[in-house]
Amino acid sequence: MRQPLPRPPVRARRRTSSRSALWLPAVLALGGLTSLLCLLALLPVAWWERQGGTLPLAAPPPTVLVLGIDRRPDEGGPTRSDSILVLGFNRQTQQAALLSVPRDLWVEIPGVGPQRINTATFFGYEADDPTAAPRLAARTVAASFGLPVDRYLLLDFQTFVRLVDALGGVEVDVPKPITDTQYPTPDYGVTTVHFDAGPQVLDGERALIYVRTRHADDDFGRARRQQQVVQAMARRLLQPATWPRLPAVYQVLRDGVVTDLQPADLFALLPVVRAVGRGEAVQATLGEGFTTPWITPSGAWVLLPNWPAIRSEVRRLFGSPAP
Repeated sequence: MRQPLPRPPVRARRRTSSRSALWLPAVLALGGLTSLLCLLALLPVAWWERQGGTLPLAAPPPTVLVLGIDRRPDEGGPTRSDSILVLGFNRQTQQAALLSVPRDLWVEIPGVGPQRINTATFFGYEADDPTAAPRLAARTVAASFGLPVDRYLLLDFQTFVRLVDALGGVEVDVPKPITDTQYPTPDYGVTTVHFDAGPQVLDGERALIYVRTRHADDDFGRARRQQQVVQAMARRLLQPATWPRLPAVYQVLRDGVVTDLQPADLFALLPVVRAVGRGEAVQATLGEGFTTPWITPSGAWVLLPNWPAIRSEVRRLFGSPAP
């Protein structure tokens, strides 16, 4: 049973100097151009692969926390994260890795206390600082998992829809038919959604339904579908037919994503995108053996973490932290 959360703590308003305000548009414009050039760098990556070459690491890829938040177009204020994924690279095995974190995992949120991990974005919310919520989520993941989180990327439902559409849709192979009679609608009702088994191309709206539906199985099945769509998006980025769409992809990212990724990070992440798109990344979800259902004293249903097993899995996926 989910319970209402208290309002997040009121934080002191940050002051922004007039000089910073004047420089910010120029910095954003320069960063935007550089980011677009980084996206266009996928072209020589794909060409190099076609020649049978091996793409070297220009720099150690950062570990990125990807957050999908449950915010509807008419909503503002604090919100929970609906999906939590960690994308990174194991320097020991030279493999990319993708980990899905259950949103009901019971953890210690710095400065807040024991809560579901998906409430970190709620308690971190600051009206005048959109980076505060993902920063607290990144601190929570780093402290809980013993995994350095270098960067974060946060997007809402509508940005996800626009991103998939900008890519021209994504192709997924649905392993078995899905029928969910309790899928939530924007007006807070429910409807029935269905997916046939087999390969199919999903537009943005259908892809959002695919990664959110869970009543036909559970949150762990939903996490696997989210990873499947992330892989499909990476695969689409590597296809030459998608390259003319990269400016539109960049526009969606610029307008709808909150991130601290830097242009150099995008270059470093190219081998990770390549590995995910080719199905070579190691993927995991924290399901059976890693968590135990538990009812809190207040009556909320959560997942208690098996920390030794979880941290062992994190080391398997991402390697041991650098000394």
